[in-house]
Amino acid sequence: MNSTTNTQRTVTIAYGPSFASSEVWSDIKSKLVIPTEIVSITAAQRYDPALILLDHQLTTEKTHAQWVEEFPEAIFLATDALKLDVDLILSNGLPYRQTLKLLEMACYQWILKSEKTERAKMHDTSFQYLNKLADISISLSSEDDLLTLLRKILEEAQNIACCDAASLFLINEVNDHESELVFELTQNDSMDFPFEEKRFPIDVTSIAGYVALTDNELNIPDAYELPPDVPYKFNRSYDRKSGYRTKSILAIPLTDKQKSVIGVLQFINRKKARSLKISDEKSAVAYTLPFDSDINVLLRALASQAGIAIENTILQNEIKALFEGFVHASVSAIEQRDPTTSGHSFRVADLCIDLARSVSVSNLTRLRNVRFTESEIKELKYAALLHDFGKVGVRESVLVKEKKLSAGGLENIHYRIQLAQERLKSQSLGKQLQMYRNGGVTDSAIAAIEAQLITDVQMLHEFYQAITEVNEPSVLKQDNKDMLDRIHEYRYNSMEDELSIITKEEFDLLSIAKGSLSPAERKEIESHVVHTQNFLNHIPWTKEFKNIPTIAGAHHEKLDGSGYPHGMTEDEIPLPSKIMTVCDIYDALTASDRPYKLAINTEKAIDILHEESARGYLDVDLVEVFVEAKVFHAIDTREYSTATEFSSYSNHPCDYDLQKHE
Repeated sequence: MNSTTNTQRTVTIAYGPSFASSEVWSDIKSKLVIPTEIVSITAAQRYDPALILLDHQLTTEKTHAQWVEEFPEAIFLATDALKLDVDLILSNGLPYRQTLKLLEMACYQWILKSEKTERAKMHDTSFQYLNKLADISISLSSEDDLLTLLRKILEEAQNIACCDAASLFLINEVNDHESELVFELTQNDSMDFPFEEKRFPIDVTSIAGYVALTDNELNIPDAYELPPDVPYKFNRSYDRKSGYRTKSILAIPLTDKQKSVIGVLQFINRKKARSLKISDEKSAVAYTLPFDSDINVLLRALASQAGIAIENTILQNEIKALFEGFVHASVSAIEQRDPTTSGHSFRVADLCIDLARSVSVSNLTRLRNVRFTESEIKELKYAALLHDFGKVGVRESVLVKEKKLSAGGLENIHYRIQLAQERLKSQSLGKQLQMYRNGGVTDSAIAAIEAQLITDVQMLHEFYQAITEVNEPSVLKQDNKDMLDRIHEYRYNSMEDELSIITKEEFDLLSIAKGSLSPAERKEIESHVVHTQNFLNHIPWTKEFKNIPTIAGAHHEKLDGSGYPHGMTEDEIPLPSKIMTVCDIYDALTASDRPYKLAINTEKAIDILHEESARGYLDVDLVEVFVEAKVFHAIDTREYSTATEFSSYSNHPCDYDLQKHE
């Protein structure tokens, strides 16, 4: 009689006293079937039988329905069900064989039923674990902070394994030929202890090192009883110091997409319940279990997800570091070309970050529902850092044009004045010679000619002094303007040609009311915004940073449409650009002295921001938040690169936007 399937299950048969004398039990005992006599339902409860033979005594105590209610998983046979009396069933010929067959079929039926139940439970459990693994995978893939990710991995691993502790090791490339194992993180339900990162060589002498080096999983039932022939040892130092008892260990390699080992996930002391605490040898022996195959499969799946998540996070962090390096290198390149404004882009970025965060907590009616996410603030930060990058597209001769006249222009005028002076001297001598030829020489006439020469030469000298003065990028005073008109109208003869001291182009340049740039050169300086946006448009930004070109490209726009380069109006200008405009202007006003302007104090700069907003250039609410939240203090205590010596002159567009205030 075969009462088991391939799983070799043991079946308990409970029978009433009427069946006790049967010889059939001797045959059944050889078959993984345990026959047990019961005299009551209470006795049956002690054995939880799979098959129950009810006789008259048992059915007298409880009805068949009551027995079924008490043992819903059991299979029942009753005397009446056999259609034979008890003595005949258990003693003679064919009925006896029928009885064995009936019992065998009943046992087989129970086995099928129990297997079906277990399969259903396993299916439900597997489905739950698959859902859990899917949730874990989503959670891990969405985390971009490495330390938080590692903590999530250990926490989820402990939940699945129901283990007391878990540790994580990562492989660090020291150089092209050497690697080390870094003890990155550990968690323990039973004990708190100060974590200290440790680094050690990757070799087979440690459990984690062996797993990392061989890419093999280790399942150790007892860390204190390792086989003598294994190369690895368990380090008991922590146990000795803390009184802890490490027993069962499961160490699994973490691999990346290329199946290369990047670390080791180690689980310690699987427990009967997560709430149990392990503090000593006794509790470790009582509460811990070995890691079985079912749990190991799930932990391998988690390790696989964790390895890829760690690889992705490290890669994302490297990409972010690379991008940060690119941005800072770009800003450094801008500032090296423009040393007089060094630190400007970094200060504007810090001001923008603080103003955006202040806007998010503002109670002003129009801004009450504006809430910048960290991603949006980071987008604004990068736009602010790169907002002046387009200056690399402005001609060097314009960007570093220190005086109103181009390089060599003043020297050319000086040469003409010297030439005019020599011409005047020649003309004076010519007049005197003519008088001698005509015989009408008098001392008074000669003195008059020489006095006129001195006056004319002095006038030319004054012309040159005036030109030198108005060539500076300062405000053109009215008396200088009048002098410039005289100079422009002055003519002298040279080789029968009538010449001017200054050309029309030079006159226009020297007539610049303030600064050193002509309208055309101003336009070229202003074109830096277009260059910035064009440059940034060529970068394949991720979705979270896709607005950087637009934000940076609108930081010189004004609400009334008078800004540049597109003359955008209030509704067209992005809010981050409006924030950058306020911060850009404030820093331009308060930045260290330029060769062509003096820095002003915070109070005066705030007054100018209010004036600009009152004129309809700047957002009134943003200026109010900037002042009320004292955003300007964001750059007070931070160190920024500064140019203590002006190695070259530079025209900064933000300064030119504010010339009317100086």
